[in-house]
Amino acid sequence: MSNTHVDFAVHRTDLAVSDIYRRQITDLYAAFRFRSTIRILVVVDPEIDVTESPGAFGVGRVIRLLRQSHIGCNYFAVDIARRSNAPASTNPSPAPDEPRYEGFRFDQQENGQPILNKYDEVWCFGFRPDNNAGPDSNITQPSAMPASDSELQVLTTWMNERRGGVLAMGDHDYLGASMCHRIPRVRSMRRWTNAQGVPPIGGLGDPDTALRHDTNRPATPAQTTGGALIPFENQEDAVPQKIEWVPWIAQQVTVFRVIERPHPILCHPVHGPIDVFPDHPHEGWCFEDDEIDLDATYTFGALTGPEYPTVSGNPHGPRMIAYGTTTPNPPFNLEKGESPKKRFGLVNVYDGHPAGVGRVVTDSTWHHWMDLNIFGLEAAGGVNWDMISRYFLNVANWLAPPKILDWCLVLDVLASHFTYLGFQEYRRNANVFELGRPLHVYLSRRLGPCWVSRWLFDLVQLVDDDFWAYLKDKLFWKKGWPGPGDPLLTAPPFELLEIAALGGLVRATFPIADEMKAAAERQERGMKLDEDTLDKLQYEGVRIGLGEFRERLARSVEEMQCMVARGK
Repeated sequence: MSNTHVDFAVHRTDLAVSDIYRRQITDLYAAFRFRSTIRILVVVDPEIDVTESPGAFGVGRVIRLLRQSHIGCNYFAVDIARRSNAPASTNPSPAPDEPRYEGFRFDQQENGQPILNKYDEVWCFGFRPDNNAGPDSNITQPSAMPASDSELQVLTTWMNERRGGVLAMGDHDYLGASMCHRIPRVRSMRRWTNAQGVPPIGGLGDPDTALRHDTNRPATPAQTTGGALIPFENQEDAVPQKIEWVPWIAQQVTVFRVIERPHPILCHPVHGPIDVFPDHPHEGWCFEDDEIDLDATYTFGALTGPEYPTVSGNPHGPRMIAYGTTTPNPPFNLEKGESPKKRFGLVNVYDGHPAGVGRVVTDSTWHHWMDLNIFGLEAAGGVNWDMISRYFLNVANWLAPPKILDWCLVLDVLASHFTYLGFQEYRRNANVFELGRPLHVYLSRRLGPCWVSRWLFDLVQLVDDDFWAYLKDKLFWKKGWPGPGDPLLTAPPFELLEIAALGGLVRATFPIADEMKAAAERQERGMKLDEDTLDKLQYEGVRIGLGEFRERLARSVEEMQCMVARGK
């Protein structure tokens, strides 16, 4: 059994039809409790609080949000581990704001197995070595509890073999470096040390390498005009900073129309691109894509390997997905002093799944996640809080190992057979475009269009690597090709490919949906959905969809050739 957690109605990995069957359609659908649990270990240094409070220097509110939320059938279970110099101990029944593990180290074991193997993700909120802007030698002092080679062997093996996802961040200077600055991928996606050029807590420093990243925004008319001071405490108010999201998918479908979508973790299903974050007077800094050495290697004792494994022999590295911009002083009047305008890397992501390893997200600062920075935004409510809180959940969803993410969509499709879609829209003799179109609308509204795209591209890579490479490198609009005024006329909208793949999945799930209905009518028990079945459904559905898509594309190209020939 792999490290996956899919819970059905009665049994952990099976669906007892007789226990969930209801003769009314609405009752039947409501009885399907398809549920996949993503297990997250939040690791904190002693200075990071886990008790929720409006002014807390901690992440208690985010932890509660995760525990009380879900995206589709993906739910989140969160445990807390505190790195400290206390003896290692385990609390089997912790209170919501208590660590399960005290004195934690990444190489700790339980019942002969690494504790990490119980989890799908590790979230690192490090503070050590200190907040004193000292030399890099402080990072590895024993009092800072730096991650050891033994810890990094276990953590790296978990990231590589179990595809565990990692979220990591610090703040200005070298905050968080003792825990994070040597973790593979993490160490090169974000600046952690003075040697890497971390931005300072105050002052100007070198404008090119060490400028303070002050994103505190004005909250009153006087502050907006520069007539009043923007105080340090504005980071706690209800006014967020605007961020610049980078297109994750872009395709020019006509001379005048370009479709762009942000990365899935910056996508809200209702409000669209997430373009606001909490602000802070001195943020950290993520590396640009071209600043990262994709040929680097790591060595922790006997464990060695490539920092960024290749995909089909080609380089495959991180990607910046969002930028922040400092609040310029002048014309504004910041309490911390002069701060020229500067654009800097805010969020960097690494999709390790195509390379067979785990995903990584690095953020410029944990102040985007802390109670003292988000309580004012939550109190104000509205679109800003909707988007910021969704960002937290999106990160948790995206970092999960691939099977957990993919199964959830398959289960949603299977459950849709018992809704209006299944009874009114799914016809046996329909083509994949007819089957997929209503499902595409339904899932895009429920989960967001970015998540539908993510599922498709992840599965296409597993089913047809060559076609995936074409989609990644050719079909979508890259800088310079195809560009404005130079559209690729033979490239169909990628939404059409999504519709075809979803239609293929509907067709692939017809037999199981029929079995469920028949078994329920007979009041029989014992029908099961296991890992292999869910995997086969996904692959078969995508193959069916891609097959019909290619056939339709070939006919269209043939028609296009006739049209071109007539014009000669």
